[in-house]
Amino acid sequence: MASAHIEMDVQHQEDSAHGRRSDHEPLVKYYRASEPLPAVKPLLHNFLRKGPASWAAVQASSGILSIGIGIVFAASFDITSFLLTLFRVPIVTGIMFIVTGILSNVLYRHPELLETCFFANIGCLIVSAVGMILLSIDLGKNVSHHIQYKMEVMVLCVTLMDMIIAAVLIFLIHREKQNQKH
Repeated sequence: MASAHIEMDVQHQEDSAHGRRSDHEPLVKYYRASEPLPAVKPLLHNFLRKGPASWAAVQASSGILSIGIGIVFAASFDITSFLLTLFRVPIVTGIMFIVTGILSNVLYRHPELLETCFFANIGCLIVSAVGMILLSIDLGKNVSHHIQYKMEVMVLCVTLMDMIIAAVLIFLIHREKQNQKH
């Protein structure tokens, strides 16, 4: 049987006619806690205090940016001359980051999606790493076109930002999973 030591104040019912206590023992005694008990913390309280919703919003918006850059790049240049457009790197990573960002943002209402969000961020990190390799190969072989080079560097920067965000969310979710086990 569980017990707790909580200080209580004894409250007496006073005589309503005179505003004072009667000489005999009061009829009603009730107890009121001197200090309130702490509220029950939500399931992912420590994780949600670290602001994953902000990271997720940045993740989703950078995914939109990545899709936009990918569409502009695919519409402006020859599709077969770059690995970036051939494998649709910015579009694929952008879609993955939008979906994962929305999934990470929904964790507040549905904490049971923590495991799914963890693996989705790992998937985004892997796809972004492959995209970074393809972008690096493209940058190494196509130095002649100045505008295309600048756009590829911009896609590289957005992909790197996506990778950093995914790594931070993976770290935070992993730490939360470890805290739940203990």
